[in-house]
Amino acid sequence: MESFSFIHTGDLHLDSPFKGVSQINEEIGRELSEATFTTFQRIIDLCLKKRVDFLLITGDIYNASDRSLHAQLRFRDGLRRLSEAGINTYIVHGNHDPLDGWSANLNWPEEVHIFKGDSVQKVVAKKEGIEIAQIYGISFPKQKITENLTCKFPKIPKATKELFTIGMLHCNLGTDTGHEPYAPCTLQDLASRNFDYWALGHIHNKVIISDTPLIVYPGNPQGLHPKEIGPKGCFLIKVDEDKKTTAEFVEIDSIRWSLKEIPIDPLSTEEDLLKSIENCIDGIRKDAQGRGSISRIILCGRSELHPIIRRKGVLEDILQRLRETEEGRKDFVWTESLVDNTDPAIERELLLKQKDFVGDLVRFFEELYQDEERRGQAKEYLDPLFTSTFGRRFLESMNDTEFLDLLKKTETLCLDRLIEGSSV
Repeated sequence: MESFSFIHTGDLHLDSPFKGVSQINEEIGRELSEATFTTFQRIIDLCLKKRVDFLLITGDIYNASDRSLHAQLRFRDGLRRLSEAGINTYIVHGNHDPLDGWSANLNWPEEVHIFKGDSVQKVVAKKEGIEIAQIYGISFPKQKITENLTCKFPKIPKATKELFTIGMLHCNLGTDTGHEPYAPCTLQDLASRNFDYWALGHIHNKVIISDTPLIVYPGNPQGLHPKEIGPKGCFLIKVDEDKKTTAEFVEIDSIRWSLKEIPIDPLSTEEDLLKSIENCIDGIRKDAQGRGSISRIILCGRSELHPIIRRKGVLEDILQRLRETEEGRKDFVWTESLVDNTDPAIERELLLKQKDFVGDLVRFFEELYQDEERRGQAKEYLDPLFTSTFGRRFLESMNDTEFLDLLKKTETLCLDRLIEGSSV
């Protein structure tokens, strides 16, 4: 068998607006609006540079079924560059870009194959006229697919399998609760088909689920909001003459999201605080390797600085200063927010032992932290905020980790008022 290579990407979400970014300057705003397209062009450049034999795209090319003409044209232009270099592209559509969404009547390169949604199709990839791989795939015909699509893929007897076999699917493997449960399946469902490689999409984190067979989520190549932190990219897959594979993750994102914590425990002055934040930003810039970054910085820990940080306007002034210093830089670090998770400089263990109202209050919160059932009951009191017609428009539901964070902020606010007499 001929050796070959390919790129596996998915969840491009072209033309997607960045979430959680406000008050951004015009220059950086333009880079954000172009970020998904810039990242896509980097994927095309990588295919050409590595001279791969084909590109796999596993769904959610666009951010919505009502995709813009602009996004469709930019996508076609990129694939045309590959076509001119003799590189084929194989595509399945997912829940964000189902086949029943609007598509412009455009002329696509012959080297682009889009899998249908009514049944699993098979295509054979070639290298200089020699067959190198058989690729099976199926697209989402509509947005909400709740059936297990792996059942539609054939089971290939190992003894009769000559070509390297690839499956392409946009799906939710296992019980990942962070994504919509579309096309749910299990590891056993995939492994039972005896394929050599499963190219998956839908999950925005890069994950190698299995080595044998090789089952891969490349994640989205460009982070879209503050929760999608760290390097994003795609996988370069190489297959040798004996069908042995190597998977290399290639960082390809044009703008990177970061989340950093700065403990204030060793800090005593405002100058200390500013220096720590500036050092943190320098570290983010270095890690980003020349690309722009959007950062969320969380101040945590206990210090005499706590009441100063809580003063009205202090964090806003620091944030403004940080942003001003980044204007005009290509390797900018735009601080999306400074989050105050600091606590008063008090011994909480001593408060737990006090026989007064403050002690009762701290013990009440401690019980909520430790008792998951009681915490769940407390969370139910807030449900109407999120389930009401008005609330659903503006609020996202909280998971247990987020509710814990809310409780801790509430305790801190109570202690500020009770112990320090703060008027924050």
